[in-house]
Amino acid sequence: MTTAVVATRPKALALGRVAAGLASSSAAVHLLLVDGSLGSVVMALMAAACLPCAWHLWRHPTGSVWRFTAPVDAGMLVLHAQMLGDGSGHQHMHSTAGPGALMWLGSAW
Repeated sequence: MTTAVVATRPKALALGRVAAGLASSSAAVHLLLVDGSLGSVVMALMAAACLPCAWHLWRHPTGSVWRFTAPVDAGMLVLHAQMLGDGSGHQHMHSTAGPGALMWLGSAW
């Protein structure tokens, strides 16, 4: 029995590991914002969505992994943009930088 091994270029592996680190950081930030509110459930789900992508990007960043990761990231950016657009969803976030400032920073990052 043979197994197929797909070689990953060193630059692609490095880029995948950077992206995996960012996805893991995003998951950690979302989990730090959990405070028991309904919005916290969304935060935990978003964190959970980041982890499989981070795992696959770290281990083997193939084109199919990137094609799956890109729409998930785009969806999260759309969700964040909607939350920032009307100011809703920020009642549970208490920041000295003002409501939404941390989310704008994270979305830009």
